[in-house]
Amino acid sequence: MRRCKICKVPLEGPLSKVANVLFKIKPADDNLDICNKCAADKPKKYKCQICDRYIDESAALSHVKAEEYILNLIKKDHPEWQHDKETCQECLEYYRKLIKQAEI
Repeated sequence: MRRCKICKVPLEGPLSKVANVLFKIKPADDNLDICNKCAADKPKKYKCQICDRYIDESAALSHVKAEEYILNLIKKDHPEWQHDKETCQECLEYYRKLIKQAEI
């Protein structure tokens, strides 16, 4: 019997029919390994365009502030830098490394 990987509610078999009728629990549309209730509770993520990591929506504000800090740091180190112009990959990796080391 397949169960939700998070809350362990049955997702197939006779008990899943009971869970569906009583609690409207069924496999999530986008992930059949978890139930629709756990999928709704799961934090949303987005990909940071600076560090390329996936960030929980709940930590988004902290991460945005860190991005602003890094952009200010780049501008302080290189006042002539403009975000809409080309930047070499090595320099981008240096500042991305700073973010990753900060674990934000």
